[in-house]
Amino acid sequence: METIAARVLESWPPRLGRWQQVSLSIAAGVVGFVAVLATMVADTELAVVQVVALALGIGTAVSLAMWAPVAGWALGLAALAAASVLTGPQAELWVDPMLTSYFIVLGVGAVRAGARAAAGAWAATVATGIGLALWLRPAEWLVGILGASAVSGLVLSTVIAVRTVGVTSNSLRRERDSTERQRQLTSLWEERARIARELHDVVAHHMTVIAIQAEAAQHSDRNLAPATSARLDTIRNSATVALSEMRHILGVLRSGDATLLPQPTLRDLTALVETVRGGGTHITMTLTGDTSKVPDAVGLSSYRIVQEALSNAIRHAPGAPVEVTVVVAEKAIDIRVANPCATVPAAGAGHGLLGMRERATMLGGTFSAGAGDAKYVVAASLPLHNGRIDAAR
Repeated sequence: METIAARVLESWPPRLGRWQQVSLSIAAGVVGFVAVLATMVADTELAVVQVVALALGIGTAVSLAMWAPVAGWALGLAALAAASVLTGPQAELWVDPMLTSYFIVLGVGAVRAGARAAAGAWAATVATGIGLALWLRPAEWLVGILGASAVSGLVLSTVIAVRTVGVTSNSLRRERDSTERQRQLTSLWEERARIARELHDVVAHHMTVIAIQAEAAQHSDRNLAPATSARLDTIRNSATVALSEMRHILGVLRSGDATLLPQPTLRDLTALVETVRGGGTHITMTLTGDTSKVPDAVGLSSYRIVQEALSNAIRHAPGAPVEVTVVVAEKAIDIRVANPCATVPAAGAGHGLLGMRERATMLGGTFSAGAGDAKYVVAASLPLHNGRIDAAR
């Protein structure tokens, strides 16, 4: 039983949509109307018109109490008093079917009303009972006043207490969810800090060693060929740039501010190609179209696709010429990177092709890579405008 009660309180109060609330209030009103109508016809000698009016009043009060508790209580109490007046002096102060229905109206309204409004409704019920007793003077007026006062107070206090427990449970649930989110965020920052430490201890260290050794090699042998010296200089510069970007990445991991990491665009493709050429690779690049109108997300993905395609070409076909073609059209950017086949990358051999495909798919574009006509071609088409790009921006 404790488990069932805990689950009930955990989901209380239930969240209903507007149409669900409207449907529920109408159904409750209809049930109240039918119940009072059937009972009053059987237990009283009132005219049918009077019974229908009283039943309609109670049914409307039930529906109204779900939206405007005070108005529903007032209408229900008025219908209750009218029933006592219409039945005339009798042994009891209240008409039982009407009193029972009125208690339901009180309970329904208490779900939304506060404790102060509920206290006012209880006081109004007691005052109405006293007024009717003084006017009608039924034989058991004191029992009627005490009974109505006790039951109405019990109904109101019970519903208010349950609603308070439900609100408290809801607040505790939100607090628990917030604590869990905070715990997950803390774990995320701890994991980022761990990754940052590992990157600093391993990758950044090796990049520094590469840059130092490349520079030392240039000065240790004065008879180096100019081409060799230029390649060593390219290695040193590339290592220095990589080390700088690594430090930016470490800053992002530690602070969570992605703006610390500069994002390349299509305008940086020329510098990228020149850097790769400095390593001895012959590259022919053609860039056509207006790059100023390219969204940042598309420009970044285009740059990364070309960068990864060049890395794959150098890795699998070292020394072979590479053709890079980027066309900025009205609706899309078409990218093509081709080089003579040397060794075709095996399926699943690395993450480069997967990363390029994901970048294209994320923006709603297309991607293909494969060998044909003695060439290995990487091709991608990225749309310039769609919902995914706007969201990425």
